[in-house]
Amino acid sequence: MNVSVIQDFLLQMGLALVYYAVLITVMRLAGKRLAGQTTTFDLVILITISVVLQTTALREGVLNALIFIATVFGAHQLLAAICARSTRIRHLVRSCPRPLIQNARVDYKALASEGLSYDELLAGLRKLGYPSQEGIKSATLEETGQISVIPLEREEPARSK
Repeated sequence: MNVSVIQDFLLQMGLALVYYAVLITVMRLAGKRLAGQTTTFDLVILITISVVLQTTALREGVLNALIFIATVFGAHQLLAAICARSTRIRHLVRSCPRPLIQNARVDYKALASEGLSYDELLAGLRKLGYPSQEGIKSATLEETGQISVIPLEREEPARSK
């Protein structure tokens, strides 16, 4: 292998790493909504950004395509392993869980900062079998973008002996 081939190989690896870093940054800036509450419009935007970035980062040739794919896949596996071991890095990449409902009261500021509407919150609750925020002790937008719910505990009626 001559020096030129190795330089081309390293250049394609570098471009693939830049591509992956930009995608991670765009997804982080877009927020958790993009991960879990994705609308068709959100998906179209993400795909468009990915295609534009890819066309600038992927050089011609099958070998470059293989290097690109292997580098992005390897970077993703490495980042996933790091996130599994480090809460600080995971929160930097994915953000932190965010309470949206506490004791049946919606936190509209949290909704706004996460880029969610009240209707989108209700849609997420309905997916989990809750028609409204009533009866919910806590609903949290997890770092994965999914909503998790803890229902209010109901008092059990006294049983007669």
